Amino acid sequence: MKENYKKILKQIEKYGFKAYIVGGYVRDTILGIRSSDIDIITDAKPQELKKIFSNVLTIYNKYGSVKLKLKSKIIDITTFRKELSYKNGKPNKIEYTNILKEDLIRRDFKMNTICMDSNGNIIDLLNGLKDIQNKKISCVRNTETELKEDPSRILRALRFMSELNFNLDQNIKNYILKNKNQILKINPIKKKEELTKLFKTKKVKPFLDFIKLADLEEVIGIKSINFKETNTIIGVWSQLEVKSYYMFSKKEKEQIKKVKALIKKQKIDVFDLYNNGIFICTIAADILGLNKKELNLIYTNLPIKGIMDIDIKSEEIMNIMNINPSKKLGEIIKVIEKEIIKGKLKNEKEEIIKRLKELR
Repeated sequence: MKENYKKILKQIEKYGFKAYIVGGYVRDTILGIRSSDIDIITDAKPQELKKIFSNVLTIYNKYGSVKLKLKSKIIDITTFRKELSYKNGKPNKIEYTNILKEDLIRRDFKMNTICMDSNGNIIDLLNGLKDIQNKKISCVRNTETELKEDPSRILRALRFMSELNFNLDQNIKNYILKNKNQILKINPIKKKEELTKLFKTKKVKPFLDFIKLADLEEVIGIKSINFKETNTIIGVWSQLEVKSYYMFSKKEKEQIKKVKALIKKQKIDVFDLYNNGIFICTIAADILGLNKKELNLIYTNLPIKGIMDIDIKSEEIMNIMNINPSKKLGEIIKVIEKEIIKGKLKNEKEEIIKRLKELR
């Protein structure tokens, strides 16, 4: 356990409360996986945590949690609670408890209920260790109840299956196959969040293969053909057919569009490198199986990386060509730009002026 997290637990204990790390960090530590997925639970209530820590950013009394700033990280600390009812996939009525097991019972999968105390000791009240040893994902409570109250748990189960190379408990598998349309109830933003977590790993293909075999592509809203594992999230999205309800930022849309165009083209030339930059071209090269080192070398040796690098100003071009700002100016700059990239024209003002006079 990292010393900083240990200090947080010790600080809460100092005031007479219990505190544990729970969930992803503990599971991943047991599996020998590096993790920064830190969730802390305690019997201290949000207002009590505010008195204990001076760096509390936000208090969510509705969910019994606070956000704590720790250097560059934000740590979630949640009070032990029972979830009495759900609405739209979220608990809408909770009740605080001081019993650890009651808090753990509300969680999704047994492997995510294992706790770690401030001394690094493992507390396993619901047989989560057994599931980890058996590489199995099973629900804490009744499978149908859990997956129906929060359908996003279906997507989480599929993500963990692929990410950890675990098997789904037969009850989970049966429920998913019989209740595919429950996935349609998941908020598209939440869907994208879950998929993005998976896409950060190089474990996407097993997930895509499973949802294709289980006929889940339509309800999840993604479809793949000839998918290749890649190192970037944009690289994954660029290989998928995606339903329109998935929201992307303007930057994401532009990047995906450019990568898709290069994949369709099946090759990357010097002009692609110049127009798209090395980041986009490297993503496409990874998917196409092209030599990335070679592309990096070509990009590094480009005489210019953009119009601003051309060794002459637009005003000077207009004076030499005796023209005003116009479409014609843009066409002339394009000619100069193209010849410099091809190596037909040196990026030196004197040489460019000579060429402009020829064009005139």
